[in-house]
Amino acid sequence: MKIKMNLLPKRVTQHFRHNSRGQSFVELALVVPILLLILLGLVEVAFFMGRYLDALDLTREAARFASGRSPYLNNVADPRPGTADYDCSSPDNFDFYYDTACIFSPPETVACTAANDPFCNGFNSFVEFNPATDDVVISVFTIEGQVVKNRWPAPNGWWALSNVDTDTTNNDNFKRNCQGDSIRTEPYYTTTKVNGTLAGSGSTTPKKGYVAVEFYYCYDQVLNLPIFTDIVPNPIQIHAYTFMPLPAAQPTRVP
Repeated sequence: MKIKMNLLPKRVTQHFRHNSRGQSFVELALVVPILLLILLGLVEVAFFMGRYLDALDLTREAARFASGRSPYLNNVADPRPGTADYDCSSPDNFDFYYDTACIFSPPETVACTAANDPFCNGFNSFVEFNPATDDVVISVFTIEGQVVKNRWPAPNGWWALSNVDTDTTNNDNFKRNCQGDSIRTEPYYTTTKVNGTLAGSGSTTPKKGYVAVEFYYCYDQVLNLPIFTDIVPNPIQIHAYTFMPLPAAQPTRVP
């Protein structure tokens, strides 16, 4: 039987109203933290996506830089060993791999110049490159008959910045995650991966050259939310890459 409030005594009606108001406050207290956590989580995801897009843009710029140059002009294939200076600020002694990786270095600033850091004068204004955890990997592929004929540089078929930078204690960073655990033995673009990509592309060009630029970057969460860090590792590795034609790597000359 439904009881009408206006038929009840005034004291009982006030009691019902106070209980309803108290229940609303309890529900609000339970819901607000969850809504706030969701909102902060969306903010963190937005920061993460922004850093991923920054990393992706850097790989594209590096691949464009490499696509207009020859991979045979470097200290690996050059018959004059030791000609590369491994200095991003110097236009002399060009090294195809290192100078391509220089795109990921910060722009020339007072702090960078004052420290005499050779990894400087690049395009990277947003992502703070950490030589202890981050890495740039570059691979060159020579395609003939729709399959990979050669993969450069020898002998691995890939070049890693962590193996030639000034931080000699952290080599092959790309093989590890941000927690230091070994999770891979090769870059993303391998001979098998490229052959599979070519087979599914429907391309009929028998001879091609390609360059693959990969960026492994450890992203530190900005808000560092406790619940999120319990689920998602912090820092978390961002892997961005670009695969682009490289005319100089076509099988028309022997490196």
